[in-house]
Amino acid sequence: MDQPPPLRFDQLFRLMMWTHWRALIAQVRGVRRQSPLLLFVLSGFVAGYLLVGYWLFRTGLQFLYNFPLVGALLSQRILFLIFGFFFVMLMFSNLIIGYTTLFKNSEAQWFLSMPVRHRDVYRWKFLEALVVSSWALIFLSAPMMAAYGHVQQVPPVFYAQVTLLYAPFVVLPALLGSWLVLGLARILAQPIVKRLLLIGAAAAVLLLLFAVRPVTDVEATKAAEVLSFEQLLKHSRLSLNPLLPSAWLAKAVLGWAEGLSTQGGFYFLVLLANALFGLLIGFEIMGKFFYSSWTHSQSSRAAQFQRDAENKRRPERRPSLLELSLGWLRSFSPPTAALVLKDIRVFWRDPAQWIQFMIFFGLLCIYVVNLRNVAFDFSSPFWEVTISYLNLAASALTLSTLTTRFVFPQFSLEGRRLWILSIAPVGLQRVLLQKFWLSCIAATAITVALMVASSLMLNLPWSKVGFFAVAIALMSASLSGLSVGLGALFPNFKEDNPSKIVSGFGGTLCLVVSFLYISLFVALVALPDVRRVTPKIQFALPSELAFGLAISMSLVLLFTPLALAMRRVKRLEM
Repeated sequence: MDQPPPLRFDQLFRLMMWTHWRALIAQVRGVRRQSPLLLFVLSGFVAGYLLVGYWLFRTGLQFLYNFPLVGALLSQRILFLIFGFFFVMLMFSNLIIGYTTLFKNSEAQWFLSMPVRHRDVYRWKFLEALVVSSWALIFLSAPMMAAYGHVQQVPPVFYAQVTLLYAPFVVLPALLGSWLVLGLARILAQPIVKRLLLIGAAAAVLLLLFAVRPVTDVEATKAAEVLSFEQLLKHSRLSLNPLLPSAWLAKAVLGWAEGLSTQGGFYFLVLLANALFGLLIGFEIMGKFFYSSWTHSQSSRAAQFQRDAENKRRPERRPSLLELSLGWLRSFSPPTAALVLKDIRVFWRDPAQWIQFMIFFGLLCIYVVNLRNVAFDFSSPFWEVTISYLNLAASALTLSTLTTRFVFPQFSLEGRRLWILSIAPVGLQRVLLQKFWLSCIAATAITVALMVASSLMLNLPWSKVGFFAVAIALMSASLSGLSVGLGALFPNFKEDNPSKIVSGFGGTLCLVVSFLYISLFVALVALPDVRRVTPKIQFALPSELAFGLAISMSLVLLFTPLALAMRRVKRLEM
Protein backbone atom coordinates (compact mmCIF):
# COMPACT_ATOMS: atom_id res chain seq x y z
CA MET A 1 0.00 0.00 0.00
CA ASP A 2 1.41 3.38 -1.01
CA GLN A 3 2.23 5.82 1.78
CA PRO A 4 0.63 9.28 1.62
CA PRO A 5 2.96 12.10 0.57
CA PRO A 6 4.43 14.11 3.46
CA LEU A 7 2.58 17.23 4.47
CA ARG A 8 4.17 20.40 3.12
CA PHE A 9 5.28 23.03 5.60
CA ASP A 10 2.82 25.63 4.35
CA GLN A 11 -0.02 23.14 4.86
CA LEU A 12 1.26 22.24 8.32
CA PHE A 13 1.62 25.93 9.21
CA ARG A 14 -1.94 26.81 8.15
CA LEU A 15 -3.37 23.78 9.94
CA MET A 16 -1.58 24.48 13.22
CA MET A 17 -2.33 28.21 13.10
CA TRP A 18 -6.04 27.43 12.66
CA THR A 19 -5.90 24.90 15.52
CA HIS A 20 -4.16 27.27 17.92
CA TRP A 21 -6.48 30.12 16.99
CA ARG A 22 -9.58 28.04 17.70
CA ALA A 23 -8.07 26.82 20.97
CA LEU A 24 -7.31 30.41 21.99
CA ILE A 25 -10.86 31.55 21.26
CA ALA A 26 -12.27 28.63 23.25
CA GLN A 27 -9.95 29.38 26.18
CA VAL A 28 -10.90 33.07 26.24
CA ARG A 29 -14.60 32.21 26.11
CA GLY A 30 -14.16 29.72 28.92
CA VAL A 31 -12.39 32.26 31.11
CA ARG A 32 -15.06 34.90 30.40
CA ARG A 33 -17.80 32.43 31.27
CA GLN A 34 -16.22 30.88 34.38
CA SER A 35 -14.07 33.66 35.92
CA PRO A 36 -15.13 37.14 34.76
CA LEU A 37 -13.82 38.71 37.99
CA LEU A 38 -10.36 37.24 37.51
CA LEU A 39 -10.34 38.38 33.90
CA PHE A 40 -11.17 41.88 35.11
CA VAL A 41 -8.31 41.74 37.66
CA LEU A 42 -5.87 40.55 35.02
CA SER A 43 -6.93 43.29 32.57
CA GLY A 44 -6.55 45.86 35.34
CA PHE A 45 -3.03 44.64 36.07
CA VAL A 46 -2.02 44.87 32.41
CA ALA A 47 -3.43 48.40 32.10
CA GLY A 48 -1.86 49.38 35.43
CA TYR A 49 1.56 48.10 34.40
CA LEU A 50 1.43 49.98 31.10
CA LEU A 51 0.43 53.25 32.79
CA VAL A 52 2.78 52.99 35.79
CA GLY A 53 5.64 51.72 33.61
CA TYR A 54 5.15 54.60 31.20
CA TRP A 55 5.17 57.11 34.06
CA LEU A 56 8.30 55.64 35.66
CA PHE A 57 10.25 55.44 32.40
CA ARG A 58 9.22 58.95 31.38
CA THR A 59 10.21 60.38 34.77
CA GLY A 60 13.57 58.61 34.71
CA LEU A 61 14.39 59.64 31.15
CA GLN A 62 13.44 63.24 31.79
CA PHE A 63 15.67 63.27 34.85
CA LEU A 64 18.59 61.90 32.82
CA TYR A 65 18.09 64.39 30.00
CA ASN A 66 18.04 67.26 32.49
CA PHE A 67 21.34 66.08 33.96
CA PRO A 68 24.05 68.60 33.00
CA LEU A 69 26.42 67.76 30.14
CA VAL A 70 26.08 63.95 30.18
CA GLY A 71 22.32 63.34 30.35
CA ALA A 72 21.91 62.37 26.69
CA LEU A 73 24.93 60.03 26.81
CA LEU A 74 23.64 58.31 29.94
CA SER A 75 20.20 57.71 28.45
CA GLN A 76 21.71 56.27 25.27
CA ARG A 77 24.00 53.96 27.22
CA ILE A 78 21.05 52.72 29.28
CA LEU A 79 19.20 51.96 26.05
CA PHE A 80 22.13 49.86 24.83
CA LEU A 81 22.26 48.00 28.16
CA ILE A 82 18.52 47.28 28.21
CA PHE A 83 18.51 45.87 24.68
CA GLY A 84 21.64 43.84 25.46
CA PHE A 85 19.90 42.40 28.51
CA PHE A 86 16.85 41.57 26.39
CA PHE A 87 19.02 39.76 23.86
CA VAL A 88 20.71 37.56 26.48
CA MET A 89 17.42 36.77 28.24
CA LEU A 90 15.72 35.92 24.94
CA MET A 91 18.53 33.54 24.04
CA PHE A 92 18.27 31.69 27.36
CA SER A 93 14.47 31.69 27.19
CA ASN A 94 14.48 30.19 23.69
CA LEU A 95 17.05 27.61 24.75
CA ILE A 96 14.91 26.40 27.65
CA ILE A 97 11.53 26.60 25.91
CA GLY A 98 13.01 25.14 22.72
CA TYR A 99 14.31 22.10 24.57
CA THR A 100 10.90 21.50 26.11
CA THR A 101 8.93 21.95 22.89
CA LEU A 102 11.32 19.92 20.74
CA PHE A 103 12.39 17.07 23.02
CA LYS A 104 9.91 16.89 25.91
CA ASN A 105 6.63 17.64 24.17
CA SER A 106 4.07 14.95 23.33
CA GLU A 107 2.91 16.94 20.29
CA ALA A 108 6.43 16.76 18.79
CA GLN A 109 6.45 12.98 19.30
CA TRP A 110 3.07 12.75 17.60
CA PHE A 111 4.31 14.83 14.66
CA LEU A 112 7.32 12.54 14.21
CA SER A 113 4.98 9.56 13.80
CA MET A 114 2.96 11.33 11.10
CA PRO A 115 3.78 11.86 7.41
CA VAL A 116 5.55 15.15 8.17
CA ARG A 117 9.18 15.87 7.36
CA HIS A 118 11.39 16.07 10.42
CA ARG A 119 12.80 19.46 9.55
CA ASP A 120 9.25 20.80 9.13
CA VAL A 121 8.53 19.67 12.70
CA TYR A 122 11.64 21.58 13.76
CA ARG A 123 10.44 24.66 11.84
CA TRP A 124 7.03 24.71 13.46
CA LYS A 125 8.37 24.08 16.96
CA PHE A 126 10.96 26.82 16.44
CA LEU A 127 8.22 29.31 15.54
CA GLU A 128 6.15 28.17 18.52
CA ALA A 129 9.06 28.66 20.93
CA LEU A 130 9.81 32.04 19.32
CA VAL A 131 6.29 33.33 19.99
CA VAL A 132 6.09 31.93 23.54
CA SER A 133 9.47 33.38 24.57
CA SER A 134 9.30 36.74 22.77
CA TRP A 135 5.83 38.12 23.47
CA ALA A 136 6.99 39.38 26.88
CA LEU A 137 9.61 41.61 25.20
CA ILE A 138 6.89 43.56 23.41
CA PHE A 139 4.82 43.82 26.57
CA LEU A 140 7.70 44.86 28.87
CA SER A 141 9.31 47.33 26.49
CA ALA A 142 6.08 48.97 25.27
CA PRO A 143 5.90 51.58 28.09
CA MET A 144 9.65 52.18 27.83
CA MET A 145 9.53 52.94 24.11
CA ALA A 146 6.39 55.05 24.55
CA ALA A 147 8.14 57.10 27.25
CA TYR A 148 11.30 57.39 25.15
CA GLY A 149 9.28 58.66 22.20
CA HIS A 150 7.50 61.19 24.40
CA VAL A 151 10.77 62.57 25.79
CA GLN A 152 12.34 62.69 22.32
CA GLN A 153 9.15 64.16 20.81
CA VAL A 154 9.20 61.72 17.91
CA PRO A 155 6.57 61.57 15.12
CA PRO A 156 3.89 58.83 15.32
CA VAL A 157 5.60 56.80 12.58
CA PHE A 158 8.46 56.12 15.04
CA TYR A 159 6.35 53.62 17.00
CA ALA A 160 5.44 51.69 13.86
CA GLN A 161 9.13 51.60 12.89
CA VAL A 162 10.17 50.26 16.29
CA THR A 163 7.44 47.60 16.18
CA LEU A 164 8.69 46.51 12.77
CA LEU A 165 12.25 46.54 14.08
CA TYR A 166 11.46 44.03 16.80
CA ALA A 167 10.50 41.32 14.28
CA PRO A 168 14.03 40.55 12.97
CA PHE A 169 15.60 41.27 16.36
CA VAL A 170 13.72 38.53 18.26
CA VAL A 171 14.55 35.99 15.54
CA LEU A 172 18.33 36.15 16.14
CA PRO A 173 18.41 35.06 19.82
CA ALA A 174 15.75 32.45 19.00
CA LEU A 175 18.03 30.99 16.33
CA LEU A 176 21.04 30.93 18.67
CA GLY A 177 18.96 29.28 21.39
CA SER A 178 17.54 26.61 19.08
CA TRP A 179 20.97 25.79 17.65
CA LEU A 180 22.38 25.38 21.15
CA VAL A 181 19.45 23.08 21.96
CA LEU A 182 20.29 20.73 19.09
CA GLY A 183 23.82 20.32 20.44
CA LEU A 184 23.03 20.27 24.15
CA ALA A 185 20.27 17.66 23.74
CA ARG A 186 22.99 15.09 23.08
CA ILE A 187 24.75 15.70 26.39
CA LEU A 188 22.14 16.96 28.86
CA ALA A 189 20.79 13.46 29.52
CA GLN A 190 24.24 12.28 30.64
CA PRO A 191 24.57 11.94 34.45
CA ILE A 192 28.10 13.36 34.37
CA VAL A 193 26.76 16.69 33.10
CA LYS A 194 24.43 17.07 36.06
CA ARG A 195 27.22 16.18 38.49
CA LEU A 196 29.60 18.69 36.93
CA LEU A 197 26.99 21.44 37.10
CA LEU A 198 26.21 20.56 40.71
CA ILE A 199 29.91 20.69 41.59
CA GLY A 200 30.17 24.04 39.80
CA ALA A 201 27.23 25.42 41.76
CA ALA A 202 28.77 24.25 45.05
CA ALA A 203 32.10 25.84 44.08
CA ALA A 204 30.31 29.11 43.30
CA VAL A 205 28.68 29.09 46.75
CA LEU A 206 32.02 28.45 48.46
CA LEU A 207 33.62 31.21 46.43
CA LEU A 208 30.81 33.53 47.40
CA LEU A 209 31.18 32.72 51.09
CA PHE A 210 34.96 32.75 51.47
CA ALA A 211 36.45 34.75 48.59
CA VAL A 212 34.14 37.76 48.39
CA ARG A 213 34.17 40.26 51.21
CA PRO A 214 32.11 43.41 51.79
CA VAL A 215 33.61 46.77 50.89
CA THR A 216 35.48 48.22 53.84
CA ASP A 217 35.40 51.87 54.83
CA VAL A 218 38.92 52.39 53.47
CA GLU A 219 38.02 50.85 50.10
CA ALA A 220 34.86 52.92 49.90
CA THR A 221 36.83 56.10 50.57
CA LYS A 222 39.39 55.25 47.88
CA ALA A 223 36.60 54.44 45.42
CA ALA A 224 34.97 57.81 46.08
CA GLU A 225 38.28 59.63 45.50
CA VAL A 226 38.95 58.10 42.08
CA LEU A 227 35.34 58.01 40.88
CA SER A 228 34.85 59.55 37.46
CA PHE A 229 32.26 59.56 34.75
CA GLU A 230 34.42 57.47 32.44
CA GLN A 231 34.81 54.79 35.11
CA LEU A 232 31.04 54.72 35.63
CA LEU A 233 30.59 53.85 31.95
CA LYS A 234 33.53 51.50 31.37
CA HIS A 235 31.63 48.39 32.43
CA SER A 236 28.91 49.07 29.85
CA ARG A 237 31.25 49.21 26.85
CA LEU A 238 30.46 45.61 25.95
CA SER A 239 26.91 46.63 25.01
CA LEU A 240 28.36 48.95 22.33
CA ASN A 241 30.08 46.13 20.46
CA PRO A 242 29.20 46.60 16.75
CA LEU A 243 28.79 42.84 16.29
CA LEU A 244 25.90 42.57 18.78
CA PRO A 245 22.35 42.57 17.35
CA SER A 246 21.22 44.52 20.43
CA ALA A 247 23.61 47.33 19.41
CA TRP A 248 22.08 47.36 15.90
CA LEU A 249 18.62 47.64 17.46
CA ALA A 250 19.68 50.50 19.74
CA LYS A 251 21.39 52.40 16.89
CA ALA A 252 18.31 52.02 14.70
CA VAL A 253 16.05 53.33 17.48
CA LEU A 254 18.39 56.26 18.17
CA GLY A 255 18.66 57.06 14.47
CA TRP A 256 14.89 57.17 13.93
CA ALA A 257 14.34 59.11 17.16
CA GLU A 258 16.85 61.78 16.12
CA GLY A 259 15.50 62.07 12.59
CA LEU A 260 18.37 60.14 10.98
CA SER A 261 16.22 57.93 8.78
CA THR A 262 19.21 56.67 6.79
CA GLN A 263 20.96 55.35 9.92
CA GLY A 264 17.77 53.75 11.23
CA GLY A 265 17.00 52.13 7.88
CA PHE A 266 20.56 50.82 7.54
CA TYR A 267 20.59 49.03 10.89
CA PHE A 268 17.07 47.71 10.28
CA LEU A 269 18.31 46.15 7.05
CA VAL A 270 21.33 44.73 8.90
CA LEU A 271 19.02 43.05 11.40
CA LEU A 272 16.67 41.85 8.66
CA ALA A 273 19.49 40.42 6.52
CA ASN A 274 21.03 38.52 9.43
CA ALA A 275 17.63 37.22 10.56
CA LEU A 276 16.74 35.95 7.08
CA PHE A 277 20.15 34.38 6.62
CA GLY A 278 19.86 32.72 10.02
CA LEU A 279 16.41 31.37 9.15
CA LEU A 280 17.80 29.96 5.92
CA ILE A 281 20.56 28.16 7.83
CA GLY A 282 18.24 27.03 10.57
CA PHE A 283 15.44 25.75 8.37
CA GLU A 284 17.52 24.16 5.62
CA ILE A 285 20.66 22.95 7.42
CA MET A 286 20.19 22.80 11.19
CA GLY A 287 16.72 21.30 10.81
CA LYS A 288 18.29 18.19 9.32
CA PHE A 289 20.03 17.46 12.63
CA PHE A 290 16.85 17.63 14.69
CA TYR A 291 15.76 14.01 14.34
CA SER A 292 19.20 12.61 15.17
CA SER A 293 19.39 14.83 18.27
CA TRP A 294 15.86 13.77 19.25
CA THR A 295 16.62 10.04 18.94
CA HIS A 296 19.87 10.47 20.87
CA SER A 297 18.05 12.31 23.66
CA GLN A 298 15.32 9.67 23.88
CA SER A 299 17.78 6.77 23.81
CA SER A 300 19.94 8.37 26.51
CA ARG A 301 16.90 8.87 28.72
CA ALA A 302 15.72 5.30 28.12
CA ALA A 303 19.17 3.94 28.90
CA GLN A 304 19.24 5.89 32.15
CA PHE A 305 15.83 4.52 33.16
CA GLN A 306 17.02 1.00 32.37
CA ARG A 307 20.14 1.46 34.51
CA ASP A 308 18.01 2.79 37.36
CA ALA A 309 15.63 -0.18 37.11
CA GLU A 310 18.54 -2.65 37.11
CA ASN A 311 20.08 -0.99 40.13
CA LYS A 312 16.79 -1.23 42.03
CA ARG A 313 16.54 -4.97 41.31
CA ARG A 314 19.97 -5.67 42.75
CA PRO A 315 19.72 -7.14 46.25
CA GLU A 316 23.00 -5.49 47.31
CA ARG A 317 21.95 -2.07 46.06
CA ARG A 318 22.96 0.73 48.35
CA PRO A 319 20.57 3.60 48.95
CA SER A 320 21.39 6.80 47.13
CA LEU A 321 22.52 9.97 48.86
CA LEU A 322 19.06 11.44 48.38
CA GLU A 323 17.41 8.43 49.99
CA LEU A 324 19.82 8.60 52.92
CA SER A 325 19.12 12.31 53.40
CA LEU A 326 15.38 11.57 53.60
CA GLY A 327 15.83 8.71 56.05
CA TRP A 328 14.77 10.85 59.02
CA LEU A 329 11.54 11.76 57.23
CA ARG A 330 10.82 8.12 56.38
CA SER A 331 10.85 7.21 60.06
CA PHE A 332 8.08 9.78 60.72
CA SER A 333 5.98 9.42 57.56
CA PRO A 334 6.97 6.90 54.86
CA PRO A 335 4.28 8.12 52.36
CA THR A 336 5.45 11.73 52.66
CA ALA A 337 9.08 10.67 52.19
CA ALA A 338 8.10 8.70 49.08
CA LEU A 339 6.25 11.70 47.62
CA VAL A 340 9.16 14.05 48.33
CA LEU A 341 11.58 11.58 46.76
CA LYS A 342 9.33 11.33 43.68
CA ASP A 343 9.11 15.12 43.21
CA ILE A 344 12.86 15.63 43.59
CA ARG A 345 13.66 12.82 41.14
CA VAL A 346 11.15 14.10 38.57
CA PHE A 347 12.68 17.57 38.85
CA TRP A 348 16.23 16.23 38.56
CA ARG A 349 15.42 14.05 35.54
CA ASP A 350 14.01 16.98 33.56
CA PRO A 351 16.88 19.03 32.07
CA ALA A 352 14.53 21.91 31.24
CA GLN A 353 13.74 22.27 34.94
CA TRP A 354 17.18 22.05 36.50
CA ILE A 355 18.82 24.13 33.76
CA GLN A 356 16.43 26.96 34.55
CA PHE A 357 17.19 26.53 38.23
CA MET A 358 20.94 26.67 37.54
CA ILE A 359 20.49 29.90 35.56
CA PHE A 360 18.30 31.27 38.32
CA PHE A 361 20.91 30.30 40.91
CA GLY A 362 23.70 31.89 38.87
CA LEU A 363 21.82 35.18 38.64
CA LEU A 364 21.41 35.17 42.42
CA CYS A 365 25.16 34.71 42.88
CA ILE A 366 25.87 37.55 40.46
CA TYR A 367 23.45 39.79 42.33
CA VAL A 368 25.02 39.11 45.74
CA VAL A 369 28.58 39.50 44.45
CA ASN A 370 27.77 42.82 42.77
CA LEU A 371 26.43 44.21 46.03
CA ARG A 372 30.08 44.53 47.00
CA ASN A 373 30.39 47.35 44.48
CA VAL A 374 27.65 49.38 46.17
CA ALA A 375 30.00 51.85 47.86
CA PHE A 376 27.79 54.25 49.82
CA ASP A 377 28.09 56.18 53.05
CA PHE A 378 26.24 54.33 55.79
CA SER A 379 26.68 57.32 58.04
CA SER A 380 23.59 58.62 56.21
CA PRO A 381 20.60 56.83 57.78
CA PHE A 382 18.39 57.67 54.81
CA TRP A 383 20.53 55.73 52.32
CA GLU A 384 21.04 52.87 54.75
CA VAL A 385 17.28 52.41 55.09
CA THR A 386 16.60 52.94 51.38
CA ILE A 387 19.16 50.45 50.08
CA SER A 388 18.49 47.80 52.74
CA TYR A 389 14.74 47.75 52.01
CA LEU A 390 15.35 47.84 48.27
CA ASN A 391 17.47 44.73 48.84
CA LEU A 392 14.53 43.15 50.69
CA ALA A 393 12.23 44.01 47.78
CA ALA A 394 14.70 42.57 45.24
CA SER A 395 15.03 39.33 47.23
CA ALA A 396 11.24 39.10 47.55
CA LEU A 397 10.77 39.58 43.80
CA THR A 398 13.32 36.82 43.27
CA LEU A 399 11.28 34.66 45.64
CA SER A 400 8.06 35.34 43.71
CA THR A 401 9.78 34.33 40.47
CA LEU A 402 11.02 31.14 42.12
CA THR A 403 7.63 30.12 43.51
CA THR A 404 5.66 31.07 40.40
CA ARG A 405 8.01 29.35 37.97
CA PHE A 406 8.82 26.15 39.88
CA VAL A 407 6.06 25.69 42.48
CA PHE A 408 2.87 26.74 40.69
CA PRO A 409 3.06 24.08 37.90
CA GLN A 410 3.84 21.17 40.26
CA PHE A 411 0.22 20.04 40.73
CA SER A 412 -0.54 20.37 37.00
CA LEU A 413 2.54 18.33 36.08
CA GLU A 414 0.98 15.28 37.72
CA GLY A 415 -1.20 15.26 34.57
CA ARG A 416 -2.94 12.02 33.73
CA ARG A 417 -1.17 10.30 36.64
CA LEU A 418 -3.30 12.24 39.11
CA TRP A 419 -5.86 9.44 39.32
CA ILE A 420 -3.15 7.15 40.77
CA LEU A 421 -2.56 9.60 43.61
CA SER A 422 -6.30 10.10 44.11
CA ILE A 423 -6.87 6.37 44.80
CA ALA A 424 -3.72 6.02 46.90
CA PRO A 425 -4.14 5.81 50.71
CA VAL A 426 -2.45 9.18 51.20
CA GLY A 427 -5.11 11.17 49.29
CA LEU A 428 -4.78 14.32 47.24
CA GLN A 429 -5.05 16.61 50.25
CA ARG A 430 -1.93 15.10 51.77
CA VAL A 431 -0.19 15.35 48.40
CA LEU A 432 -1.04 19.05 48.30
CA LEU A 433 0.32 19.61 51.81
CA GLN A 434 3.49 17.72 50.91
CA LYS A 435 4.06 19.96 47.91
CA PHE A 436 3.53 23.02 50.10
CA TRP A 437 6.00 21.94 52.78
CA LEU A 438 8.62 20.90 50.22
CA SER A 439 8.37 24.21 48.36
CA CYS A 440 8.24 26.21 51.59
CA ILE A 441 11.39 24.60 53.01
CA ALA A 442 13.30 24.91 49.70
CA ALA A 443 12.23 28.53 49.08
CA THR A 444 12.98 29.53 52.67
CA ALA A 445 16.44 27.97 52.59
CA ILE A 446 17.35 29.72 49.34
CA THR A 447 15.92 33.14 50.10
CA VAL A 448 17.07 33.32 53.73
CA ALA A 449 20.60 32.45 52.62
CA LEU A 450 20.34 35.11 49.91
CA MET A 451 19.07 37.69 52.39
CA VAL A 452 21.76 36.97 54.97
CA ALA A 453 24.55 37.06 52.38
CA SER A 454 23.29 40.28 50.77
CA SER A 455 22.76 41.96 54.15
CA LEU A 456 26.29 41.08 55.22
CA MET A 457 27.59 42.45 51.93
CA LEU A 458 25.86 45.73 52.81
CA ASN A 459 27.52 45.77 56.27
CA LEU A 460 24.16 45.80 58.07
CA PRO A 461 24.13 45.15 61.83
CA TRP A 462 23.17 41.67 63.00
CA SER A 463 19.86 42.92 64.37
CA LYS A 464 18.86 44.08 60.89
CA VAL A 465 20.16 40.85 59.33
CA GLY A 466 17.91 38.84 61.65
CA PHE A 467 14.93 41.11 61.01
CA PHE A 468 15.23 40.79 57.22
CA ALA A 469 15.78 37.02 57.50
CA VAL A 470 12.55 36.61 59.49
CA ALA A 471 10.68 38.87 57.04
CA ILE A 472 11.80 36.91 53.97
CA ALA A 473 11.03 33.59 55.72
CA LEU A 474 7.46 34.78 56.38
CA MET A 475 7.13 35.85 52.76
CA SER A 476 8.50 32.47 51.61
CA ALA A 477 5.76 30.62 53.48
CA SER A 478 3.03 32.96 52.19
CA LEU A 479 4.13 32.86 48.55
CA SER A 480 4.57 29.07 48.69
CA GLY A 481 1.02 28.71 49.98
CA LEU A 482 -0.23 31.06 47.28
CA SER A 483 1.56 29.20 44.47
CA VAL A 484 0.53 25.72 45.63
CA GLY A 485 -3.05 26.82 46.24
CA LEU A 486 -3.53 28.62 42.93
CA GLY A 487 -1.75 25.78 41.14
CA ALA A 488 -4.42 23.40 42.39
CA LEU A 489 -7.29 25.85 41.79
CA PHE A 490 -6.24 26.53 38.17
CA PRO A 491 -4.63 23.27 36.97
CA ASN A 492 -3.74 22.47 33.38
CA PHE A 493 -3.43 18.70 33.16
CA LYS A 494 -3.26 18.67 29.36
CA GLU A 495 0.08 20.53 29.19
CA ASP A 496 3.46 18.98 30.06
CA ASN A 497 5.48 22.15 29.48
CA PRO A 498 5.93 24.09 32.76
CA SER A 499 6.58 27.33 30.86
CA LYS A 500 3.19 27.12 29.14
CA ILE A 501 1.47 26.21 32.41
CA VAL A 502 2.92 29.29 34.09
CA SER A 503 2.05 31.54 31.14
CA GLY A 504 -1.62 30.58 31.49
CA PHE A 505 -4.30 32.46 33.38
CA GLY A 506 -3.59 30.94 36.79
CA GLY A 507 0.16 31.53 36.57
CA THR A 508 -0.35 35.14 35.53
CA LEU A 509 -2.78 35.68 38.40
CA CYS A 510 -0.26 34.14 40.81
CA LEU A 511 2.45 36.53 39.60
CA VAL A 512 0.14 39.55 39.86
CA VAL A 513 -0.96 38.73 43.41
CA SER A 514 2.66 38.05 44.39
CA PHE A 515 3.79 41.47 43.15
CA LEU A 516 0.93 43.24 44.95
CA TYR A 517 1.65 41.36 48.18
CA ILE A 518 5.37 42.12 48.03
CA SER A 519 4.75 45.82 47.41
CA LEU A 520 2.36 46.12 50.36
CA PHE A 521 4.45 43.97 52.70
CA VAL A 522 7.72 45.86 52.08
CA ALA A 523 5.93 49.22 52.39
CA LEU A 524 4.37 48.20 55.73
CA VAL A 525 7.50 46.75 57.37
CA ALA A 526 9.62 49.67 56.13
CA LEU A 527 7.27 52.27 57.62
CA PRO A 528 8.93 52.53 61.08
CA ASP A 529 12.43 53.02 59.64
CA VAL A 530 11.19 55.44 56.98
CA ARG A 531 9.45 57.47 59.71
CA ARG A 532 12.75 57.56 61.65
CA VAL A 533 14.90 58.88 58.78
CA THR A 534 12.29 61.27 57.33
CA PRO A 535 10.84 63.13 60.34
CA LYS A 536 9.40 65.86 58.13
CA ILE A 537 7.01 63.40 56.47
CA GLN A 538 4.02 62.48 58.62
CA PHE A 539 2.44 59.00 58.46
CA ALA A 540 -0.99 58.40 59.94
CA LEU A 541 -0.46 54.63 60.31
CA PRO A 542 1.18 53.59 63.63
CA SER A 543 4.23 51.32 63.42
CA GLU A 544 2.64 48.54 65.51
CA LEU A 545 -0.42 48.52 63.27
CA ALA A 546 1.81 48.39 60.15
CA PHE A 547 3.57 45.26 61.45
CA GLY A 548 0.24 43.72 62.40
CA LEU A 549 -1.20 44.34 58.96
CA ALA A 550 1.89 42.83 57.28
CA ILE A 551 1.66 39.66 59.39
CA SER A 552 -2.13 39.38 58.96
CA MET A 553 -1.87 39.82 55.19
CA SER A 554 0.82 37.12 55.05
CA LEU A 555 -1.31 34.66 57.02
CA VAL A 556 -4.36 35.32 54.84
CA LEU A 557 -2.29 34.77 51.70
CA LEU A 558 -0.86 31.58 53.19
CA PHE A 559 -4.04 29.87 54.39
CA THR A 560 -6.81 31.10 52.08
CA PRO A 561 -5.56 29.66 48.74
CA LEU A 562 -4.51 26.44 50.48
CA ALA A 563 -7.92 26.04 52.12
CA LEU A 564 -9.73 26.59 48.83
CA ALA A 565 -7.37 24.17 47.08
CA MET A 566 -7.95 21.51 49.74
CA ARG A 567 -11.71 21.73 49.14
CA ARG A 568 -11.17 21.45 45.38
CA VAL A 569 -8.90 18.40 45.48
CA LYS A 570 -11.32 16.73 47.90
CA ARG A 571 -14.00 16.98 45.22
CA LEU A 572 -11.56 15.50 42.69
CA GLU A 573 -11.23 12.39 44.84
CA MET A 574 -14.98 11.75 44.71
